[in-house]
Amino acid sequence: MSVITRLKEYSMTSQKLLFRGMLGLVGIEIGLALTYLILIIKQGNTLPLLDFNGLRSLPSLLQAAHLFTIGGLCLFLLFLRPRMAHPISWFLPSALALLCLCGGLDEVTKLHLHLKQFDWKIIYLSILIGIPLIGWRDFITVWRYHCATVLWVLAGLGIFLLGGFGAEMIKGAIASELSNYSSSTRLLFLTEHLRITVEEFAELFGETLILYAFARFAQQTSMPSEISTAQSL
Repeated sequence: MSVITRLKEYSMTSQKLLFRGMLGLVGIEIGLALTYLILIIKQGNTLPLLDFNGLRSLPSLLQAAHLFTIGGLCLFLLFLRPRMAHPISWFLPSALALLCLCGGLDEVTKLHLHLKQFDWKIIYLSILIGIPLIGWRDFITVWRYHCATVLWVLAGLGIFLLGGFGAEMIKGAIASELSNYSSSTRLLFLTEHLRITVEEFAELFGETLILYAFARFAQQTSMPSEISTAQSL
């Protein structure tokens, strides 16, 4: 058996393991979300470690771990640039690494809560829009040769933004609508915690898809060029 054949088999096995790892993470996230909701419904509170809206709780630490890992993979891609069959510029992995590492730090410390004079959602959205506008050539290159990676990232980012930012934006509308009903305190309490669950789970799920995409891309680009090209088709 040739070295190339062995590398191809190793690459296929590692991709299967990555996919199973992603499914395992999603299963853990679903379990955390359901446990949180069940405890809220049954006893009106949850364990601090399982609090989806808590500081340095298990869901929060898992989100931070996702972001730190994605940031680390971006730095790894920066190191791999000279070996890539279709190199990208230093800007894209550097900017994404900085964004994810700062996002992970913010998740652990909740620094955005102290930005009272700024709308932190606008800051993050501006950065997310600015990176592809500046690095559009790199996005074209990645799309041309690794379109599956881009689709995974877009799917994860879409879920993250729609579920996370969307749930945060409708918070006031939900409270205003339910305030018109009598005896709505219990309903408002449950609805708010359901909204928190949807928001935090969407962020976790979206980050998991993005993490899988970056791990898949890093695995492909670390292989010899002929194997990497064949995998991306």
